[in-house]
Amino acid sequence: MDQTSNRTLKKEVLELYRGNWITAIKINIIPIVCSIFSGFIIASLIGIILYFFSQIDSSALGTMGNYSQNSGTPYSGRTTAQQFFFQAIVVFFTVGIQYRILDWLRHRNQRLSWGTAFQTFSRKYFTSTLAIFIFQFIFRFLWSFLLIIPGWIKYYSYSQAYFLYKEATDRKISDRFEFVNFITFSRRLMDGNKARLLGLQISLIGWYILSIITFGIGFIWYVPYRNGLYAAFYKNLVEQRGQQVLPEIFG
Repeated sequence: MDQTSNRTLKKEVLELYRGNWITAIKINIIPIVCSIFSGFIIASLIGIILYFFSQIDSSALGTMGNYSQNSGTPYSGRTTAQQFFFQAIVVFFTVGIQYRILDWLRHRNQRLSWGTAFQTFSRKYFTSTLAIFIFQFIFRFLWSFLLIIPGWIKYYSYSQAYFLYKEATDRKISDRFEFVNFITFSRRLMDGNKARLLGLQISLIGWYILSIITFGIGFIWYVPYRNGLYAAFYKNLVEQRGQQVLPEIFG
């Protein structure tokens, strides 16, 4: 099967944004602001830590290391609940943005607004987004008991579930399926493509580091670029494999 390279996907997104970066930034403004804040905090903490370590001697470092090894962080149900709610908020905003970018990739003359990020909070998408997120969270949590690697593999397997629900909704056939079916559909679509998505994410590490060392300013460009690439990845995936592996939706 002929697959479009990740380099080609990057060119597609950059071509879409050429002359439209203001629009791309506008529809990603909420995660951009959050990322800038986080990036500033991370960069500041790194600077403080580097300064701190430059002021202490090696014997103090040894003492700190012994303390670190002897102290543990017990599992906390409260921590898991916090992680659940934080991830849910991130997913709701991110999915809404990626839905709109996917439409933009397919229909270049669409009008876009900053309110794009809120569309998953509408009646049309709220229940589906929440249900798919809960199923994914539970499945990945259970798989993580087998070791970290199986949990990460399932992260990639389930990564296209939200897009596939949108596809079924746009085709007015979403009521034929249970929410959990879209996780199964994603797993089938991603069969043989998990490493490709991983490679795409690895290729963005340099952008991420640059965004951090600029105290978060780089996220103004990184966040729209990343979300555009994820939407382009899905678009290419269904163009290449949709009818073949998911005739229920694309047949």
